[in-house]
Parts: sequence; structure tokens; C-alpha cells
Amino acid sequence: MLILAFIVVVVISSTIILSKKRDIAIMRALGSLPRKLYSFYLTEIYVIFIIAFFIGVFIGIFSFSIFTSLLNLTNLTVLFQWDFIYTPILFFSCMAGIFVVPGYILRRIGNQKIVRSFSKDIPYDYSASKGIKFIPKWISSIGLNFKISVINTIRKKGEFKRYLVVFSIISIILFTLGLGTIVLYTSSYNWVKKSQPENLIVIGHQDVIHNYSLMYEMFQNPDILVENGSINFLQQHYLFNTTALDNLTTISEIRSQEFRLINFFQAEEIPGVHLYEDGRYLCIGQDREGVFPVIGVNHSDILQNFEIEGEFITQQGVSDYYAVIGDGLAYNFFDFPLDQAIFFDEMNDVFEISGVIIDSLYSGYASYINIDKFREKMNLTSNQVNLAFIELNSEANDNVREQLGTIIDNSLGQEFSYLQMDPIFTENLNFISNLSLIPSILIVIMSAVAIVSLYNYQKGGIMDKVKDFLIMRAIGSKAKSIRKILFLEALYVIIPSLGLSLGIGMILNSIVLFERVNLPDIIIPFSLIGLLFSIFGLFNFLSLFPVMKKLKLFTVKDFEMY
Repeated sequence: MLILAFIVVVVISSTIILSKKRDIAIMRALGSLPRKLYSFYLTEIYVIFIIAFFIGVFIGIFSFSIFTSLLNLTNLTVLFQWDFIYTPILFFSCMAGIFVVPGYILRRIGNQKIVRSFSKDIPYDYSASKGIKFIPKWISSIGLNFKISVINTIRKKGEFKRYLVVFSIISIILFTLGLGTIVLYTSSYNWVKKSQPENLIVIGHQDVIHNYSLMYEMFQNPDILVENGSINFLQQHYLFNTTALDNLTTISEIRSQEFRLINFFQAEEIPGVHLYEDGRYLCIGQDREGVFPVIGVNHSDILQNFEIEGEFITQQGVSDYYAVIGDGLAYNFFDFPLDQAIFFDEMNDVFEISGVIIDSLYSGYASYINIDKFREKMNLTSNQVNLAFIELNSEANDNVREQLGTIIDNSLGQEFSYLQMDPIFTENLNFISNLSLIPSILIVIMSAVAIVSLYNYQKGGIMDKVKDFLIMRAIGSKAKSIRKILFLEALYVIIPSLGLSLGIGMILNSIVLFERVNLPDIIIPFSLIGLLFSIFGLFNFLSLFPVMKKLKLFTVKDFEMY
């Protein structure tokens, strides 16, 4: 985005300088010193840029405040922030760019012969009789309108190249943002969904399941925080024996079940050594500490199908000293988690990290260890747990839940209950959908920049082409032909720009995105390019109406001075 903003400023500044070539030539002919000319026109460019920059900053701040307010309505909290890094970088880089590029063009014009300076953006030595080669020749053979549009593009190839660069960058950003948004949305949606089985019901003490459900809600609501002081999950009246729920086997709609233990523990990062493929090694670890939830599970019975880097160790005995940690904990608490270990103070034991999972529980800051090791370290009996999970068939009805409530009341007591997790899981998935609003709004902004640039390209050289159009109208050409010529000229910028964006955008996405993302069908990127082409083509057509309206106001008298 910074690169695009910089190039747009440089291109527009250069275009302004080139549009002043005739004025510069007249001032030189009257005896103005080149140094005075440089300072005069560069000052004009700087004044325009500085005024426009601060207007843009003001509009940007206002738009950002509206943007954050809209996102906050979707429960996606975005804090309003003042930018003291990228804005100064953009300002000073543009100041330097104006001095270098338009300054170079200005100095080159100042060194030209005065007669050559009258040519503006069209080369002074351009010859209309010069043959057209390669692709332009093939396009010209289609018809007269195509031939004139090609000739006009070649006459102003400097302007064509400048806008080709701008449109290429705009198209690359739009395509990369669009394809990246699709890929990341579908991938993250599927990853989170894999950690949240459908038709999942959690059973336990009312305090336990309430706080446990809040630990899932933390994923999409930053105002929720369950801490170590909030609840002690291992209080005796929270625990129950797995045998107390043996009657659950009488409910045929239950697909599977699982028992767990959960509690908060003080965790410490254990340093390690990361080995590189070339034989080099790196000592890693910063002795970080924190309090996080630890869940005791039987790895072979776990209901979730987590997206995992590494593996769940399922061998009995071997898995006792292995832990699987969430992605939030892995990437904020460790340097290379799969090469490190984690120490739990209350257990007084070290667990090697065998895998990193994408998990929505506690925003990915939870750890999973063997449930038997959990019981052993906490001096619990072999059947004690504080959570039970059951997964129902999709056709399960309300009668099943009534049976479930009766079994829980009779087996565990009135203080125990169950909770359907689907509503919370749905909110988490909706949160993923809301996240896609951020790049979507950027796509809208970039599209607006593209539309404005397209309009400026069409009307930018209108003074140089209007004589030709007046002659064409005088010999009987219709406005429809002129409109078609202008449409084709813009199309020559749009098509190669979209072609470049398709190739470069797919390379950028394949390099930057993770290897395990869910890539869409090959038809998706081509459909995206087709959509961009349709949008640009539509606005290319619509922008012709104000341009044609302006053309109709010109007469031969407007050119008598030349």
C-alpha cells in the first residue's frame, strides 16, 4: 500500500510537470533562468502534495474512526490508534520521490531545445507514418476505431507506461488481497471448525461448565477473561467418577463420549536447541512464565480433529511426558515450540512438546497432557474427572436432552448440568467471518483508487486528442466511435495489468501463505480476475460519460492560440 501511494504521487507529479512543458518552453524563451524554473515548478508540486497529503490524512482518520465503529458493532474490537510510523515514512518518501523523479524530468526538459519542449507528453520526433509492429499491428487490423486507439496509445506511450505501473500495482494488491482473503478465510474457518465438533455437549458442575464455556467465548470476545483466581477446577465438589455416567450408554443417539480434567497451572518455558538443516544450531528459550489452563485427556479418545503441527503421542506410557499446546501459547510463549518443553510448577514435571494445534479454547493458550499423568500428579483417583463430553448424532431431538438431564440429576446431583456448545462455536465461526471485513474494506478502498486513476487516465490527455476528435466529428464520425476509442485506450491498460496481477499475485500467495492452507480450485483465481475485469470494464464505460460531456464543450476556437 505504501509502495502504491508513493508511485501514485510520483506518477501524478510527473504528469503535472509534463503537462507544463509548453509553459516551461515559453518561460525559457522569455529568458527565465533554468534554476528559477526548477524551483518554481517543484514548489508548485510540493504545495499541491502537502495540501493533498494533510487532506488525505484528515479523511483517513475520519474514515478509520467510522471503520472501527462499524467493526465494533460486529463484536470485532478494533482500537482507534494514531499512526506515528507509516504516515511519516510515506510523507518523507514522497517528498524525496518528488524531488528525484519529477525533478529529473524537469531538469531534462530544461536542457531540451525549446522547440522540442512544445511536444508535451507526445514525443517531438513522433511520426504517424511509422509502421506498427507486433501486437499493436494485429489489434489495429480489427477496425478503424481499434487502429486510432492504438495510435493514440503509442503517441502517448510515456503516459501509458506510467498508468500501466499504477494499475498493475493496484491490480496486484486487489488480487492478492482478494485471493488471500478467500484462502485464509476458508482455511481458518475449517481449522477452527475442526477444534469445535458439532452437536457437542459438555457435562459437569454448573460452575465448571460455565467457566469452561467462557474459555471458548474468549476467542471472539476480548472482554471475557477467565483467570486462575476465577475458579479452582479441582475442588472436591467439582469432581465426579466416570462410572457415574455409565447410564449414558442407554442413549442410542450418543455417537461418542470423552472424559477430561482441567485446571490452571503455572507454566514455564524450558530452553532448548534448534537444529538447522545445514548443521548449524541455535540456543532457544527466554524462560517465559505464565498461568494457563491444562487439560488432561486420553489422546486416543479425543473428539476434536485438530489441525496439528507435530503429532498427538498416543502410545501408552510414552505419552505420559508429552504435551500438545495451542497455537496462541506456541507462538507467543516459545521460540521453536517443537524443539522445547514446558514445565508445570504444581506438577513439578517437564513435558516435551509433541505438537501445536489450532484451538479456539482460551484463544489457543491451553495445553493438553495425558489424563492419567494429570491424576497422578494431582493425587486423584483413577476415575475422577471434572468434565465429560458427548457428541450427539445430527438427528438427536429434544427428548434425548431430557433423558440426558434426568441421568445427570440422578447420577451426579442437582448442582451438575449440561451445556450445548453449538451456539458458542457458531459465534466463534462468525468471528472468523467478521475478520474478513478488514481486507474487504481495503479492497473497496483500492477499487476506489483504481476507478479514480482510470478516470484520470482517460481525461488526462484529452487536450492532445481533442483536436483529432473534432476533426473526426467534422468529417462525420459519431460520438459512439469516439467513446469506443476512449474505452479501448483504457482497456489496453487494464488487460496487461490484470495479467500481471494474476501471475505475480498467485506467486505472492503461494510464497507468503502457509503450506497447509486449504487452496481453492484453480477456477477461483481466474474467476477473481474475471470479476476485476468486469468491474474495471464497467467503470471504464461509466467514466466515459463525463469525459464525453467535456469533449462536447470544445470547439475549434479553443485551439486558436496554438
